[in-house]
Amino acid sequence: MSSQPSTPSRSLLRGSAILIIWGRQSNLSTADERALNDWWTNEHLPERLAIPGFRRTRRYYHTSKDSSDETTASRSHSQAHGHSYSHYLVVYEVSSLSTLTSPAYMHALNNPTVGTQKFMPVLASMNRSACTVLSSVSRPEFSQCQRGGVGGTLAHVLFEAPGSSEAREGLRTYLATEAWELILSFFPSVLAMHLLEHDEEASRSGNSTRSYDNVKFQAAAAVAGGGGGADEQHRTWMLLVEFSDPFEAPFASYKEKCPGFSEGLGARGVDLSTLKEEIYGLVVAMEE
Repeated sequence: MSSQPSTPSRSLLRGSAILIIWGRQSNLSTADERALNDWWTNEHLPERLAIPGFRRTRRYYHTSKDSSDETTASRSHSQAHGHSYSHYLVVYEVSSLSTLTSPAYMHALNNPTVGTQKFMPVLASMNRSACTVLSSVSRPEFSQCQRGGVGGTLAHVLFEAPGSSEAREGLRTYLATEAWELILSFFPSVLAMHLLEHDEEASRSGNSTRSYDNVKFQAAAAVAGGGGGADEQHRTWMLLVEFSDPFEAPFASYKEKCPGFSEGLGARGVDLSTLKEEIYGLVVAMEE
């Protein structure tokens, strides 16, 4: 496979902004987690897709036996007792960032359903971020596709962007060109890559509504190691890398580390100590 795209790349996304929610769940019984997933997929996603500007949504999942934010003692306890943690990620593709502060969306957030009031506090330990799409590229083979698709496996990469606007623009260009070509040449299963920037104002406007009473989402910038996400010096960026591999398939290529990718980020001003990555398998995708 050539590392040079033969035709212009196009975005597989359905809009210019994304709402992304992700994090770990623990201490839920099997029955409670089944009920959570029933509400999330069968009630909450269709409700959101009914809001003007919400184009497509998808949910992802993986489990872990360990967590980097646990103490050594609690980690040893969980391993000894075989405890696992559920990690969820949900992506809402929206027409524009203004969709996430629109009257219709604010009305839905301020008038939560009974199910939303019941289950939203369960998600209190998760992260919620309204994002602008800075770039979005896909395999050249899909350049003629009229409607975007989704990957069965998704890598979510979070990091703090460089402090200067010049460095950020250089990094954005690099990710959409050289870095994407590097990834294309290494992963036979990669489908697309999207670069997102956390928007603090749009995120806060949703977090302060009735749906999130008693829910204190973690700030995306704090998770990445930044200082708040709203100022010139601290911009939280994310990469969503989509793969066609079935999640956890023994032949999957997404499990490999792409040589030179992290080094390329570091050479362009990214503090690699802020970089965090999780890989998820697709649960469901729905469109308007």
